[in-house]
Amino acid sequence: MPSFLLIPQPNADQLLLESGVMAALAWRQIATVHPWGIKYVDPRPDRLAIRFESDVVGRRAPEETQARDLAKVLLPRADEYGEITGVPGARTHVENDQVVLRRPGTTASVTLLGLDPDEWQKAVDAQDHEMSTYGMTPCHRDRPDRWHLAERPYRRPIRRGATASAWLTSGLLRRGGLIRSLGVPLAVTGWLNCREREGGERWIIDPTFAQGHGATGHRRLTALLAAPAWGLPVAIADEHCNCHLPPGYTDQCTTTLGAVRAEQPGVLEVRTIHRRGDRLKRIEQDNPALYAAQQQLALPVPAGVDRWLESGGSTAAGVPVGAVTCPR
Repeated sequence: MPSFLLIPQPNADQLLLESGVMAALAWRQIATVHPWGIKYVDPRPDRLAIRFESDVVGRRAPEETQARDLAKVLLPRADEYGEITGVPGARTHVENDQVVLRRPGTTASVTLLGLDPDEWQKAVDAQDHEMSTYGMTPCHRDRPDRWHLAERPYRRPIRRGATASAWLTSGLLRRGGLIRSLGVPLAVTGWLNCREREGGERWIIDPTFAQGHGATGHRRLTALLAAPAWGLPVAIADEHCNCHLPPGYTDQCTTTLGAVRAEQPGVLEVRTIHRRGDRLKRIEQDNPALYAAQQQLALPVPAGVDRWLESGGSTAAGVPVGAVTCPR
């Protein structure tokens, strides 16, 4: 373990809040330029700030804005059976002209940068109205300063796997910018696959990219995700590489990363997809404006980190901690 971590670890309450936020953002329902629509994050032990991108120019559905989508996936609403969508306990407040997500009874916070407070409130009202037509109860509106009755089972999470693997989902949220090191980021989605036998969760992400370092970019990404100074406490458990196959057979390589600490169960499966040839041309032609914007996002890693990656990403290669910074 290095003596200094570039990305600090969150405290217990912050960890659980961020885990819920990442789970909500994992599969965005709107077109985004940056991975998950996040330009950058500013992580601290007791708080997190997320800078969301502006609404995509030329999107097919103008009403599908960042604010509308975030208001839908982050704020908790209960159905008639008591099932919760959104992040249980999450409440938003406007503080210093910024939208801040908090949980009652904790000091944990996630600041949603890039949202206009007035537009945010309009989006919340619109989503609450729409969801009420489906019989959903807005927990955040009925109990703005405390947990709603329907949320109480989630206050002490009954899903032990989710709690045990919160380090993984929170850690992904704090490191989403690494995906841009693959090349041109076309899309990324994530989802919970299953519970592991040891009690943790298996999360899957499928970053799709173009150009960059080619199909072998998946090894660069997994090395960055497992780097000792800024990565997750994971190690490669399995790899299925298709880099040697000709174009058109498959574009996906899969790497499974397992936790290195027994007290932190959880598995991350990275399905890296490299679009090229006719498949890439179809993406370019389908939405030229979006692809042009994505081309500006490929993140060249610093020379010292690049040499470390070319050497195989060994933890003993002496990468300078300051070589990787939050991309903005």
